[in-house]
Amino acid sequence: MAQFKEIDDYNFPFEIGVLPRRELALKFADYLNSIGIKATAKPGFGANYSIYVANESDVSKAKLELLRFGNNPFAKAYNEASWARGRTLKRERAVKSGGMWSFSLGGGHVWTLMSLTSFLEILCLVVFVLMLVPAGEALMLELLSWHSASEITSGFQVWRLLTPIFLHFGILHIAFNLVMFEAFARPLERHLGTMHLLYVVLSIALVSNVLQFLFLPPFTIFGGMSGVVYGVIGYMGVLSRRPDLPADMRIPPGLLMVSVIFIALGFFLSGIANVCHLGGLLMGLALGFINYKRPLR
Repeated sequence: MAQFKEIDDYNFPFEIGVLPRRELALKFADYLNSIGIKATAKPGFGANYSIYVANESDVSKAKLELLRFGNNPFAKAYNEASWARGRTLKRERAVKSGGMWSFSLGGGHVWTLMSLTSFLEILCLVVFVLMLVPAGEALMLELLSWHSASEITSGFQVWRLLTPIFLHFGILHIAFNLVMFEAFARPLERHLGTMHLLYVVLSIALVSNVLQFLFLPPFTIFGGMSGVVYGVIGYMGVLSRRPDLPADMRIPPGLLMVSVIFIALGFFLSGIANVCHLGGLLMGLALGFINYKRPLR
C-alpha cells in the first residue's frame, strides 16, 4: 500500500482533499499512483487524512478522481490498485532483505527459501533424490507410504495419512506437481499467510490420501502431490470469483474445467491415483466455499 508519512514532505506540496480514515486515504493514494499521478497520504486535522500530489498539473484530475472515489470507495479498481502496490513493496522487500535466499523468476514472481511453499517443494525433491540411490526407494516407501490401515490404527503411525504426498515415481511426475504447486501455492501463502496455506495443504492431503487408500487395490502403494495440486486449483477457483482477490491469486479462466477433464480422463488410464485427484479437487472446492466470504489478510 502507499507509504504513510507523518512528517512534511516537500515532494508532494499540493493538497487535493481529505478522507475520513487512514485506510481509505492509503487506498486512494495507491490508485492515483497506479494511473500515473504521484501522490501520498498524510495525517490532517483530527481524524482526517490529507491527500497530496507532486505536480500542480495533476491537481484538477486528482480532485475529479477524489469525487469518484467518494461515491464508491470499494470499487474493484481501487482494491486492485492497493493489492498491486502491496505486491510491489513486498517483492522489493523480499529481494532486498532476502539476499541470497530470494530469487526473482520474472513476471513479478519471487522464489523465497524461507517459506512453507519452498519447504514442501524441497522436501519432495530430497525424497525423490533419495529414492534414486541404491536401497533408497525401499527405505522411503517403508517410511512414508501407506500399506495398511493397521499401521494407523494399531501402530499409531499417523504421519502416513499425509506423507504419501512427498513420494514421486518419475521425473515428469515430480516436475508437473512442483511447477503447478509453485504457481498457485506461493501466491496463496504470500497473500493469505503461511498458516493459511498449511491449513489448506493438510486438509486436502488428509482427505485425498484417505479416499485413495479406501479404493486402493491390495498390495498397492500410491504417492504424489497431485491431489494437493488439484485441491489448491479448486480452492483458488472458488476464491477467484471474489472481486477483491489479488490478480496473481486468480487462476486462468477455464483451468478449473480443464482440471476436471483431466481427472475424468485419468479414470480410463492405469497407474493413476484418480480418487486422490478427485478427492483433492472436491476438498479444495469445499474449503473455497467455506472461506469465500471471510476477510482476506
